[in-house]
Amino acid sequence: MEAKRKLLIMKMDLLDDMREIDAIQKAVAQKAVGLVEVSVVDCEQPEDILAAATANKPNWVHIVGRSNDKKLIFSGGKNAESQVDRIRLVKNLREAAPTLTLLTLNSKLNNRDLGNMGQLYAMIGMENGYNPLASRLFMPRFYVNICAGMPLALAAKAAIEGMQQEVVQHGGIPSMCFSHTIDPETFTLLPRETVMN
Repeated sequence: MEAKRKLLIMKMDLLDDMREIDAIQKAVAQKAVGLVEVSVVDCEQPEDILAAATANKPNWVHIVGRSNDKKLIFSGGKNAESQVDRIRLVKNLREAAPTLTLLTLNSKLNNRDLGNMGQLYAMIGMENGYNPLASRLFMPRFYVNICAGMPLALAAKAAIEGMQQEVVQHGGIPSMCFSHTIDPETFTLLPRETVMN
């Protein structure tokens, strides 16, 4: 397993009022300098997402944007707000980026997501749907943990425990789908020995 990973942050909310991108870049840089290459792309429509995935061939995608139960919403661009079906987007991303293994988004996940993971090892969303505050608090902590070589399940548990309790009480619990091909209790996105060196 090669150590270098490519994280592609797709910005569907062009305003990013919660400054989620800054927090994620800082978290990854803190623990994974030279191990994770981070790119940020503004996306105003579904074609932008597929073009970015095709060009960057990421292992890991983080989508910053609003959502409802079934759609991801583009906002802040020149055009009127447009939407894309979450499951269709996941399928298209898998085809455009065959190396993609981890996908995170601020959206509710359900059994449809689990059935459409394909080669993805994990999908991470929010238990009760769109929650920018909870995402902004959870994702950077989670990324620091996985960049430190923690297994996915332990990294998530530690990040949840570090969140502000009132956010958790207001539906800020992350939701995760793991592939049956990995054990989330032992699988690491970055090999621990590479992180330690």
